[in-house]
Amino acid sequence: MQNFVSVFDGAMDSIKGVIRMGLETVSSFLNVFSNFNIGAAVIISVFIIMLAFGILRNGADFSKQIKQTKTLAICAMLIAAKVILNYFSIDFTSYLRIGFSFIITPIAGSLFGPIIGGIVAILSDITAFIIKPTGGFLFTYTLSVGVGGILYGMMLYKKKPTVIRILVTNTIIILVVNIILNSIALAPTAGSGLIGIMPSRIIKNLLQLPIQTVITYIVLKATVHRIK
Repeated sequence: MQNFVSVFDGAMDSIKGVIRMGLETVSSFLNVFSNFNIGAAVIISVFIIMLAFGILRNGADFSKQIKQTKTLAICAMLIAAKVILNYFSIDFTSYLRIGFSFIITPIAGSLFGPIIGGIVAILSDITAFIIKPTGGFLFTYTLSVGVGGILYGMMLYKKKPTVIRILVTNTIIILVVNIILNSIALAPTAGSGLIGIMPSRIIKNLLQLPIQTVITYIVLKATVHRIK
């Protein structure tokens, strides 16, 4: 097992180097987004646009849902579950770490749509930071997490959870939120900027894609429609 981990990490290191070389060809463009003010403007703009789409698509449902005690109770339980699940993960290699807290956001989005999906994602991130602070609080990172919640709601709310739909949804969120927006949010805290943090984030997130897709499909099929 130890030999496999060493070989696997070595292969990922090589791929990471290739990705970094590719990113360095557009380093002048990427370095712009390593600036906190520019990165914040991008993330805030994306969040506002996605929220506006969510309101247009789900505003009527949201106004009804938010008045129901059942909705508030389920959302509170989901937030608590996400905070607890943040403490559990399995480290296979330095590039492959499987956590379980990610599943809460698609559940919220599938149950209640984009607006509540975004709210649950944001409140979960804030609550987790309050309970166990790690570094400084980045509101840009929290907003990017909220974008993920909105996207899950837009893609999964009132839709049958199929493997293809969930794969497409997770692919979009991993590319747009985890790799791009989250990296932009974290770049100002890293001395190497986007060029330094994106290669490993690309590899780690793409490795997690099939695993998260399978787990999301199983959980949504087993729980969400029963709750409804």
